[in-house]
Amino acid sequence: MLDGGGTVRRIVALSRSATVRPNPNILQIPLPGGSGEAPTGAVQFQNDWPGLFVRGDHAVRMRTAIRTLRERLAGHPDLAVGNALYDLGELADIIERDVIT
Repeated sequence: MLDGGGTVRRIVALSRSATVRPNPNILQIPLPGGSGEAPTGAVQFQNDWPGLFVRGDHAVRMRTAIRTLRERLAGHPDLAVGNALYDLGELADIIERDVIT
């Protein structure tokens, strides 16, 4: 959440069942107008590089797709494929640790 000075601070996230789950890896940002739903897409914080925000429902499907690709392409002889699968696996790990649980 942004405090009065524009500093970002981490707060607890709410699960779908509205129970409070403290998770320091989740950064909650209020949306202008309080619409409550942010679409999957590009996000930029002030002058920082633009990044990608992935909604939780999209993230769950993405994690499944990543795990399937890693399983089917395991042992692929091309080093670039292995490196890409490793990077994707790190994203899947974040989804499992901080989005799904």
